[in-house]
Parts: sequence; C-alpha cells; structure tokens
Amino acid sequence: MSENGKNPKMDIPDLERRPNPPGWVQPKAPYNPYDSTDLRPAEGYPSEYNSPSSMKRNTGHIARDLTDYQKIKIDMKKLQYYPRPPSELYPGRYKVLRRVNYKSGFTKGADLTAKVSIYGVIIFGVFFYKWNDHDNAFAPFRRLQLRIKEFIIGDLSVDDYNDLYNYKVDLPIPQKPLPSRMYEKNAENNLVGESATNNEFIKDRFGNKHVVYAEHIKQKEDENLVKALEIAQRQIELNQLNGSDSNVDQKKKPFWKVW
Repeated sequence: MSENGKNPKMDIPDLERRPNPPGWVQPKAPYNPYDSTDLRPAEGYPSEYNSPSSMKRNTGHIARDLTDYQKIKIDMKKLQYYPRPPSELYPGRYKVLRRVNYKSGFTKGADLTAKVSIYGVIIFGVFFYKWNDHDNAFAPFRRLQLRIKEFIIGDLSVDDYNDLYNYKVDLPIPQKPLPSRMYEKNAENNLVGESATNNEFIKDRFGNKHVVYAEHIKQKEDENLVKALEIAQRQIELNQLNGSDSNVDQKKKPFWKVW
C-alpha cells in the first residue's frame, strides 16, 4: 500500500496486455480439462483471467462423472473451448461436425403417424365430408370431389347429383337467436332495426326472448284449437244424444196422438 492508502497497481493504467511470463508456451488449443492428453500450462490459460460475466458458475471442481453434461458445458464455455477436431485433408482447418440422428424407431413412427393422421383428417374434412346443405367454404372442394367421382365411376347417387348440380346458392343459413343481454346491448347501441347499420356484419337478429314469446303465442293458439275441438266434439255428442231421445219419444207416443 502507498502512503495515501491506495494500491499502487490501481494507479497504473492497464492500457496493454501484460507480457507473457518467461517460459510460457503457446498452447496447442484452448485448454480442455477433460482431455488427458491436453496438459494445462503452468502459467494458466488466458481465458481463465477473463472478466466474469452472467454465465453460471460451477463449484470450482471439474466434473467427476462424464454424464454431468451441464457442468461440462459450463466449463467449456468459460474456457472458450470448442471441440473441433482438425481436418486430415485440409491442414489448418477443422472438420465439420454434423448432427447425429438421435431419433429412435419409435419416435420416427410416432411422428409419421401424427403427420399422416393430421393430413388425413384435413383432406377428409375438405374433400370427402359434407358439412351442411349450404354454400360454405368447403363446398367447392366437395363439388370437385364429386366431379372426379362422376368422371371415374360415371354415375352419381341422387343426393350427390343434387349437391353437384341442383344446389341453391342463395339458401339462407339459419341463425341462432342472440342472448337477451347481447340483443339489449345492440338495441342500446342502435344496431337493431337501423337500415344504415343492418349490413352483413351487424344484422337485425332476433333474441331468445322473442323465441320464448313466439313459443308462448303458439302454445296459446294450440290450446285454443284443442279447446275448440273439444267443444265441437261435445256439441256433436249432445246433438246425437238429443236426436236419439227424440226418436225414442216418437216411438213411445200412441198412434192416436198427433201432437
């Protein structure tokens, strides 16, 4: 320590790298602590003196077990070692390390099965399945499949023929009623019954309460019709009973009574 209490080494700016100590030999490659043939220089490897970074730190000991891959990976990164074997054909260059195909037969079979299943479902849903009777997004693919079928087989069933040639383009798709909250919200925002806003995106759709009210009216009409039928049936029965009673009275009258 100096007289002013500061370290004299701190006063000297480190503008250049310190020269190598006497006897230091250039290493053949970045030091590999797990390679028995790669001897560590006595003076140490320059990468050992690099400034610390955000890299994870080990306990300070090399991995005792070669299966401790995480620790070996950290050590290799700290020492800036990349295991690239030298090329035998091109001096001064390294071999290109290719990825090893580590997938087992089961993994390959599972991947193939998943891909075939997904593509099969997509092709079946697009070309070979009739979703509904309306003109939807998959209808052209369905008709293409029917044209190919007609070209190969030469004949189609009645339903397939109608789907291919006699389909209705303007057949409206039935709409489900809106929930009461959504209908009331649209009514508050003036989106119901307005000609300016009643376009293909904001439609004047009916709500659940309208369906319930219509069913209530229909039920009342059915009940009145049933009551009217019961009254008519009862009147017919009464008329039949009255007619039978009058016939009996006529039969019981003496022959001399005209009135």
